[in-house]
Amino acid sequence: MQSTIDSQTARDELFRRIGRNVVNFQYFEATLRSMIPALYMQGTLKELQAKQDDVSRKHKKAALGELANAFHERVYGKNLEDEALPDETSEPTFAFSVSLEVTQERAAQRKRALMSLVVERNRLIHQDLLNVDLNSREECEELSARLDEQYTRIRRHLDYLNSLRTGFQELASEFGRLLESDEFLALLRGECGEA
Repeated sequence: MQSTIDSQTARDELFRRIGRNVVNFQYFEATLRSMIPALYMQGTLKELQAKQDDVSRKHKKAALGELANAFHERVYGKNLEDEALPDETSEPTFAFSVSLEVTQERAAQRKRALMSLVVERNRLIHQDLLNVDLNSREECEELSARLDEQYTRIRRHLDYLNSLRTGFQELASEFGRLLESDEFLALLRGECGEA
């Protein structure tokens, strides 16, 4: 009887850890999904929102691996200079890009870590849960220990993404204040430096 109680307790703890990690993977995915549209914008003032909405729509149902690749490419890969700007427009065109300048080695390391997390998530959902004997206390405890280690890696990535997102939001807020300022209007009119 005690063996049954022990395996039930181990199974309950396993389910708790699975739920915790799955929720954190979903949060990780949602964070990437929400950040991608704001990482790059180009167009006239009239076009910016529509373009951002298009990017959001494109990534709305994208798999975690696609989101991770898109995020990595934008933040560590493509630069604003790589994008084709229109030759001529009748309206002012704005371009805004968020990227981090790191060495190629560091960018590759970040990509490996990001993609490793994607693989871990897929393995958890598609393999680990199917291959564990839920009546075995030992197997439940073994997977629980792996899930605790996985949780640490997920949280590390989430903390990093959240710090980037906070920085991006602060930058966007400052940029918004600049656009609404008298100094910006004077700059557009060519009035700066004519004192």
